[in-house]
Amino acid sequence: MAAPALPAMRLTLLPAMVGLAQTWAPSRPVLARLPTPLRLVAEVLLLDYLGYTWHRLLHAPLLWRLHRVHHNDLDMDLTTAWRFHFGEMLASIPWRAGLPALLGVRPATVLGFEAVFEACTAFHHSNWHLPFAMEHQLVRVMVTPRAHGIHHSQVQRETDSNFGVVLTLWDRLHRTLRLNVPQQALTIGVPAYVEAAEMPVTRLLSLPLEPLEPWARPDGSVPSRAELAGPLHELVP
Repeated sequence: MAAPALPAMRLTLLPAMVGLAQTWAPSRPVLARLPTPLRLVAEVLLLDYLGYTWHRLLHAPLLWRLHRVHHNDLDMDLTTAWRFHFGEMLASIPWRAGLPALLGVRPATVLGFEAVFEACTAFHHSNWHLPFAMEHQLVRVMVTPRAHGIHHSQVQRETDSNFGVVLTLWDRLHRTLRLNVPQQALTIGVPAYVEAAEMPVTRLLSLPLEPLEPWARPDGSVPSRAELAGPLHELVP
């Protein structure tokens, strides 16, 4: 899946992000009025917020056709960070390249943030078992493997949480942060696709053309979990 997706990003999305910023940003004076350090902070926060909002849009029915290729991985690890349909990379261009340029984000900031964005995507999809005390502190600021693992849960309300890519700030502000699910209680994936053998690369590439499946297993059962005790925003082992 990475074979077409990575070139789609490197040859279309990334050049569009930098090229549009070079073309449009100089004529957008709003951010340019800010002092340089403050402008950089504003640009980074804006780019990360656009990543958060784009991720939420990917869970809407039309874009979910593409994004479910990423979520139906049954064994989340570093390779999941590259398991995207190339169509998702192309579809993201207006939002992730066009909007920053229209808002006046500079090309250098776009390029630097994209490197951070990709590194964080690899980090929080990894199966690293960080010391809990460390991760408990990290998640106050940034998305961690435990936090993003909950986003890949087969329980729908858990999948519809933790949309952040770099910072957890936006999930906190929009009340979409959910951290109180024990890792050993998670089942990763999309309920409709429970057999890895039924998901060869050829089907994954054509999956966006298939009808949307109900959020249920093939036998009709719906993954669920009783609401857990404790604050939603407190990480548990």
